[in-house]
Amino acid sequence: MKFIDFHSHCLPNVDDGARDVETSCAMLTKAAEQGAAAVVATPHFYWGEHTVESFLQARGAAVEQLRPHMDRLPPLRLGAEVLLREHISRVDLRPLCLEGTDILLVELPFMRPPGWLIEELESIAYNQRLTIMLAHLDRYMPWYSAERAKQLLELPDVIVQINAESLADKTAFRLLRHWLPDHERMVLGSDMHDMGHRGPDLDLAVKALNKKRLGRVWWDRIQDTTDSLDILSC
Repeated sequence: MKFIDFHSHCLPNVDDGARDVETSCAMLTKAAEQGAAAVVATPHFYWGEHTVESFLQARGAAVEQLRPHMDRLPPLRLGAEVLLREHISRVDLRPLCLEGTDILLVELPFMRPPGWLIEELESIAYNQRLTIMLAHLDRYMPWYSAERAKQLLELPDVIVQINAESLADKTAFRLLRHWLPDHERMVLGSDMHDMGHRGPDLDLAVKALNKKRLGRVWWDRIQDTTDSLDILSC
């Protein structure tokens, strides 16, 4: 069954992902072989280290390196993985959204949630009128309580992106089921960085989901959310 990989670091020489064009092509080809109908390229955006303009220039240069090979690769859509920092909501983040949409992939701090976290997210959602997609929600479990996770899931129209590796991990899956019992808007991402230990692993997630009753429910939600976003037509 086809699906979309909403989180990847597959562009060459732009962040800590693919180091060259050959690796990028190998990553994208493998993702397609595993069932990805399209891949969203989401290089890291670190406000303070990048400006929006410099980031877009670097991302564009990476795309140009791949362009001669695109006829044999799965469709590519552009976005960014935006690290949430205090006062980042003062920056116009719309240019970093998944192209053709108002969806912003947001990475939360890997620490105990700071006091400004919800305020910044709400400002992005309400003031900039953007839809927040929470990157790899599963990776924040060591720092975020179920109560704080509930606050995140109450953001307007929030989409939860889950890393494939966590869906295939029994321990991570058990923890996630306590966070996401009823959330409807879910998508899948590989978060692939290379062809080694952080390579494409989407097939493992699909197999794992279809072995569990709750996994099959989540798979249906992933499919429904992906269809509603209609990324391939953007």
